[in-house]
Amino acid sequence: MWKWVFRIGLIALLGFVGIGVYDYYRAGLNTRPEMPPGAFSLSFKSGLRAVMVDVPDERDTRRYFGFPQEVPFYLEDAWAICTPPTDEEKPDVTKFMEMRDFPGERFEVVCRVQVDDDTVIRGIITTVPKV
Repeated sequence: MWKWVFRIGLIALLGFVGIGVYDYYRAGLNTRPEMPPGAFSLSFKSGLRAVMVDVPDERDTRRYFGFPQEVPFYLEDAWAICTPPTDEEKPDVTKFMEMRDFPGERFEVVCRVQVDDDTVIRGIITTVPKV
C-alpha cells in the first residue's frame, strides 16, 4: 500500500517540477538579459518580453497589459528594454490613450529593441488598478 502512495506522490512531484520548468522556458526567463538595479521583467502570452526600467514596480496594486507591435520574426522572442516615452513619442501616446479611454488605465512604457544601429519599437505597456 505505501509503495503506491510513494509512487503517486513521486509522480505528482515530477509533474509539478515539469510544469515549473515549462513555464520558466515559455516565459523566456532562460534568455533574459542582465537587469539594471531596480528593474523588473514581465513576459506576456502575446510574446512581448519586457525589462521595465525607470518605472516603479506596482504589480501588487496594478495589472499590466502588453500591446506588441508587428516586428520581423527574428525579434518576436527578443527581450525589450522598456522606459517611459520620450518627448517625440508623447503625442502618439496621447492618441493611443484617447482611442482606448478605459477607466483607470495609465500608460507606462514604450518597449524598444536595439538592432545594430536601429531601434525597433517592440510594443507598449499600460496598467489598470487591480479590483
